[in-house]
Amino acid sequence: MLLRDRAIRNCLFAIIMYKQRLGVSPSSSRRKAEKWSDVIQRLNLDLANDTVYYIKARQIKEITNEEPRLMVRMDRLEAVPRLFKDTNRFILSISRKEYALVRGLGFHKIERLPESPIVHHTRLRFPSSTFNTESESIFLDYANSCGLLQMITGQDSLALTFRGRTTTPSFSFHVNGSKINVNGAQIEVDAGYESFDEMLLFEAKIGTPDSFNIRQIYYPFRTFLGKNKITRNFFLCVEPKERTYSFWEYEFKPYDRLDSINFVHGMRVKISVTKMMTAKSFVAVNEDRNKINIPQADDVNKIIEFCLRVFEGYDTSEKMRKILGLVKRQSSYYRQASEIIGLVEMNDGNKYRLTDIGEKLVQLQGEAKASLVCKLLLQFPVINEIFIDISSNRTKEVTRKEISNRIRKNSYISGSTVYRRTQTIVSWFRWIRSNLGIVDVDKSGNIRISPQVL
Repeated sequence: MLLRDRAIRNCLFAIIMYKQRLGVSPSSSRRKAEKWSDVIQRLNLDLANDTVYYIKARQIKEITNEEPRLMVRMDRLEAVPRLFKDTNRFILSISRKEYALVRGLGFHKIERLPESPIVHHTRLRFPSSTFNTESESIFLDYANSCGLLQMITGQDSLALTFRGRTTTPSFSFHVNGSKINVNGAQIEVDAGYESFDEMLLFEAKIGTPDSFNIRQIYYPFRTFLGKNKITRNFFLCVEPKERTYSFWEYEFKPYDRLDSINFVHGMRVKISVTKMMTAKSFVAVNEDRNKINIPQADDVNKIIEFCLRVFEGYDTSEKMRKILGLVKRQSSYYRQASEIIGLVEMNDGNKYRLTDIGEKLVQLQGEAKASLVCKLLLQFPVINEIFIDISSNRTKEVTRKEISNRIRKNSYISGSTVYRRTQTIVSWFRWIRSNLGIVDVDKSGNIRISPQVL
């Protein structure tokens, strides 16, 4: 009886957690509907007409005593309160302090894709160890490294150039005949990849919802539109246990109408790992004692992007800072990292240029690119030592404290700098984990060889 009750509880907990991940917690949805009813009544809004109502964030806070960003979060049609559904209304953020309550099409029901997925073969281990601990970003990184994104987009040599939160520029668009002006609204982009002539924006979900808020892909589209590259929009869903990716590409024609969303094409793909990449192929990488000092450049993708930008002609410090969106000190870190790794050098005119290795890197795709970057990182003595230790002893786990001790032993670094360099090493190993799958790194930064790798 106890085992049966425990199984029932575990099942119910799993269902609740899945619904919360999709944003449809029954209790929170009911509470949100009641709170929005209070807002509508207090502000005396008539939802039956086509008027666009503007609501301040402070008004939502004062009336509901809830955080406005949580009150307006409705990523799926199923999460929309009934009083909005019945009147065909939805919420749009137009700045950090104000929202528009609009009538019209604000959500898109996802098109059905073929049940039988296309099989994509790769040697890279699927990141199974991160099912319950990581966000969508790790599955996007894996899709890029195994060549899946290249297949779905038709673009080669993709580089991750943007991820995370930002604010929109000033732009306007129409919905149901009403003009909406946006300026400085907060958005979050799961990933923005660039090829030499296209910008590819991804909104990703773990699990597959029935619908999504159009704003989630429209605002990033308008933010990056007009930056000298074609902008494309993708909605991606991952079913980790099935190792299945589903892609939908959308366009907006005309570009200044949120409700002009149009489905371009879609695809379901199942990952098949064949001839898995082994750790042995990287153990033979020789350390370079000239690379004792590790630069404070935590984001390996930004190092790769640095090469792409040099290839595109951003050959000075000032140009690079602008395109990368970094302050002078941060930009110098990534320049230093690119130089030490051997991807970039300065020419006689004091401008950046790619080395032979850098030229090779920007032309490589998927697994080949990830493998080359991994080998370049493993040339650093501390990283090389850690990798050899965990490869030769599969039960060994290297902790942050041990990494710090190795840094002190191998360099002249001391004080708080040791902590920062330790964080860089952990970040680099996380990149190796996400893109090659040959190591595991837990939340605390402890590193070990992946148990599924030979």
